[in-house]
Amino acid sequence: MMTEEINYFWLNCGYNRWNHNEPLVGQTTLFESGAQFNPTQGFRAFKKAKAGDQVIFYQVQTDTGLLGFGEILSVQAGAQNKIRVEFKFNETLNPLTTDYLKRSEVLDFRMSNMKETLFNQIRKEEFDLIVQLGKGETKIPRYFFLSETEDFEPGKHYTIFTHTYNGIKRNGYHFYTQLEVGDNVIIYNKYQNQSVIGVGEVTRHIHEKPPIPGRTNSTAIEIMFGKHITPISLGHLNKHPKLKNLYFLQENAKQAIASMSQVQYDAILEMSDNNGIKNPFETVEKSNLLEEQHQETTIKPFILLVVDKKEEGLKAANDLLQKTNANPIITSGHPDFSEDMLYGKYLPNESGALYYREGFITQNMPKKDKSYLVIDNFNRIDPDIFQAYINVLEGYEVTLPRYNKEGNMIKWSKEKDSFYHFNPNWHIIGVTYDSLEEIQQKYSQQFLKYTRIVKVNQD
Repeated sequence: MMTEEINYFWLNCGYNRWNHNEPLVGQTTLFESGAQFNPTQGFRAFKKAKAGDQVIFYQVQTDTGLLGFGEILSVQAGAQNKIRVEFKFNETLNPLTTDYLKRSEVLDFRMSNMKETLFNQIRKEEFDLIVQLGKGETKIPRYFFLSETEDFEPGKHYTIFTHTYNGIKRNGYHFYTQLEVGDNVIIYNKYQNQSVIGVGEVTRHIHEKPPIPGRTNSTAIEIMFGKHITPISLGHLNKHPKLKNLYFLQENAKQAIASMSQVQYDAILEMSDNNGIKNPFETVEKSNLLEEQHQETTIKPFILLVVDKKEEGLKAANDLLQKTNANPIITSGHPDFSEDMLYGKYLPNESGALYYREGFITQNMPKKDKSYLVIDNFNRIDPDIFQAYINVLEGYEVTLPRYNKEGNMIKWSKEKDSFYHFNPNWHIIGVTYDSLEEIQQKYSQQFLKYTRIVKVNQD
């Protein structure tokens, strides 16, 4: 007998649908669709439902977030075209909100299109990803800077209020609304030598606490303090090329909370690990500049691996990376590979505001760790898209269609103060299945000047 395909759904539950005074696992609940003309009910989804289908349960009121997942036990048609569905609760999930799930490009579209509908069909991939996120098996973290003056102790939980005693929103308030369970925070204490002093993570997103005597507003988030780090002062942090001029790291900044990128978060921890004293950021450039004066061909960021057999390509790249101890980002080339994919572009976030999503080059080239980019089927890419990067290698200052805080377009060059810190030791490894003759014809002399060609001998 053919087994019917399982459908996957998302159910927006009110608080009273489950008994929260007892464990949720094993409980059942009945939902009845209204007549078909009420669109918010998700009548189409109700019509598809059958026993054995899998369901995500999400609690809408009090903005709890995810409750868990389970299955449909039975479906009955009632009077006036109504449909009765019985659900069973199988497993709890962490209370992630839709705002958190929207951080995933896969889920963003789905979350935005469900709105208030009671019952929604979703795709298997979406269901699986939500379950993985809800179990903490995978995360979409964000990174935040919190200014607090508590005496934190490792492993303890703390309530952080989002308003002052008098009920005024703290500086950067809107970032509190974005905090989600599992997000990483760096704690700064202005009384401890104006230094960052430790790291932790968010354990509960923004919520109202019962009224607290003396406090006009009791909105709060909760964090767990992870560990103390070697304190680094703002003055020191400002010397790091990836942290220079960040508004929340200025001596007079009154930010209670700010958002930062993973690169900035990692840079702060790296400085703390190096006690902030050593300045390991300058050495690369100086030695390279000397070499460049001797021999202008030393910087060869492109490595073309010429391979005959398709199945050998990534293996050859892997062998090369093993020797260099690099951390590869592997992707595949195709004719639609565009400049946006290399240098980034503006995209709208969930609130419709634009943010800049970095591309392969702008994201990875500045990193000190060897985040080499490996492109399989490099031969399928139009080499013109690398021209902006080659112009930078040639010593020009290139303006990219991206704006800084002042509203000016950003500049990119080999100079130290360039917006994208230039790492001369970074590589793009192109695995190509073209012959040496084809390569000579296809790529300009200018491109080949920055390219090392390695023929992979296959026995």
